[in-house]
Amino acid sequence: MRASEIIEALEGLPGTQPTRADNRVSAHVPAIDDTVLIDSAEVARYRRIWAPNGDPAVEFVLGEGPGARPLIITASDVVYQPVSPREVLSSGLNYHITDLPHLVSYAEMEDAAQRTAREHEEPGPLNIDSLGASYLAVRCFIVAATLNGLRPVRSVAWWQRGWDALGGDLWPSNYRADPVWDELAQEAAHVELSSPPEREDGGAEATAHVDVADFRQLEPALTAVGLDEDFASRWRATVPITPARFANTLLNRVDHARAHVALYPDGGGSVDVEVRDQDSVALLQFSWSDGEEVHIDEVRITGSLAGTGLFQRLIFNTERLTSMMRFKRLTLMATEVGAYAFASMGYPRDPELHRAMLQGFR
Repeated sequence: MRASEIIEALEGLPGTQPTRADNRVSAHVPAIDDTVLIDSAEVARYRRIWAPNGDPAVEFVLGEGPGARPLIITASDVVYQPVSPREVLSSGLNYHITDLPHLVSYAEMEDAAQRTAREHEEPGPLNIDSLGASYLAVRCFIVAATLNGLRPVRSVAWWQRGWDALGGDLWPSNYRADPVWDELAQEAAHVELSSPPEREDGGAEATAHVDVADFRQLEPALTAVGLDEDFASRWRATVPITPARFANTLLNRVDHARAHVALYPDGGGSVDVEVRDQDSVALLQFSWSDGEEVHIDEVRITGSLAGTGLFQRLIFNTERLTSMMRFKRLTLMATEVGAYAFASMGYPRDPELHRAMLQGFR
């Protein structure tokens, strides 16, 4: 594929800065402060897609046949396939990590590196086998990132910090020599690491003083059904975040949305989100009846609102809200498949590549 075609595709992503050098295209992604490199000779095809959060994205298929791999670039992240453990370990054994994802994003890699590095700081005994697998998984993420021209120095710094703190006394530890890793580790030695700030307005302390006025000021974007002091009391007892954070998460980047939330005496609740654009409508309905699971009961998008990334954004916001509310599962009640988009949620979007990746990690 010509480099000019790749640049044209990437120019549709807000914030990315594609440039060309011979047959290679580099695209700086400010949100991750790193640059991905694409060899035009490797690109078999590409398609414009929507990311899970509703952002526009470009999905490239690199290579042909069994060795083909995806590279997805969004305005705020880069998504790629981790390498297998056998590519980072010097061993005749075939190591397998049961929960290694078939795709990982740059942001997820950084989060995983930090979580793994800090795991030994948590109280209680360490599961050495599990921790060793976590370090191996993060290494697979990092090495794969470098194959796409990225330089994840912060992730290497977190990995090295945790590994050194444990004295390298983990299994497996027989990592093969990697000059690129060594170069990144030298840079990482000078990186000052800091944890992200604690989230504000979460927990019992923040919700202890929620009252009717907190909901009134969010109207009409968020309306509490049957709002009175009893409703506020149920919120304080069952919802671990403030109404403002609830609304900001649920409606983030969904223009002209209106949400209605109901809370029930048994501890359950439901939410309806509606977006209207002239004769088009988008509807999301979800509910919960205990502290374990949220059910998405319906998603309907019609007319001009379809195919805009709104579906992905609504689901993404619901997933974030579910996590903040400390539920363990999010289930989709999908019927009449032709009217819903659940069947098309898998990534990569390229059908041939998607089928190949789901057959197993090569």
